[in-house]
Amino acid sequence: MSVEINPLFSVGYVDTKKPGVFLELMAEDIKERVINEEGLYIIGLTSEEYAAGALVFERIHDYLEIVSLYVLPEFRHKGGSRLLLAALEAIASKLDYIVTARFSMVDGETELLEEAFENADFQKREDVDYKTYIVTLADCEDAESLKKVKKNPKIKYFSELTDNKLKSYNKQAEEKFAPLPIDGLTSETVDRELSAVYEENGRIKGYVVIENISYKNGIRVAAAYNGSDNPLILMWLLKAAISAAENKYDANIPLVIDVVDDNADRFVRYILPEVTEVSRIFDKVPDMV
Repeated sequence: MSVEINPLFSVGYVDTKKPGVFLELMAEDIKERVINEEGLYIIGLTSEEYAAGALVFERIHDYLEIVSLYVLPEFRHKGGSRLLLAALEAIASKLDYIVTARFSMVDGETELLEEAFENADFQKREDVDYKTYIVTLADCEDAESLKKVKKNPKIKYFSELTDNKLKSYNKQAEEKFAPLPIDGLTSETVDRELSAVYEENGRIKGYVVIENISYKNGIRVAAAYNGSDNPLILMWLLKAAISAAENKYDANIPLVIDVVDDNADRFVRYILPEVTEVSRIFDKVPDMV
């Protein structure tokens, strides 16, 4: 496979131990992963002496997965993204690997990503378990299924609990291998006024953790867990979280929800039928050399 040539740009590997200005072309979570040396690789795009873009990827089994692709606005629509992708495809072809990318369509930047992958002949993957949905608080308020759910007195908001109690719940969750936010239940990103837990005799039976996100000042379900046979627990928790959000935020702010299997997918679409899927996964099998 031949690497494309564009006289406006050049591409090359960037030393992850000394990424320099290329680090500024990445989201904060990706920067942190690069700084912590978490097995990422960087291809840099330059125009003369300027850093114009960066592609960050990692090696997972027989995939090269793109975790970040960004080109500065003044250099867009000039073939830079295509050049970065072609460079990665050349690497993948030598390894006999597939190139893949997953992201959510939650702002204008990711809409540009979808266009870039389509222009580079990547194929959108349709049948996937992991999905991301988005819905407004106004749509949540109108959801008939949630209107039927009554408040449960055993539900408590994180704001009612001490840090020690939350740490105890966090330890229980880890023992159960339950999903947790990256920095746990006491993370600074967790909105304690919205996040809620259901417990019996000091043992957690379920929780919903809500985080604040930068997209339109919205919120996100960072983790949800039901450790009992009672399917109503998650409905009680979600009802509590959304009710608190409706009292705190504007009705038009978005709620982002990630689902990781078919059961969670069916649950979300039943509870909130107005959700819109915004997740995307693109793949490409490069020509073999």
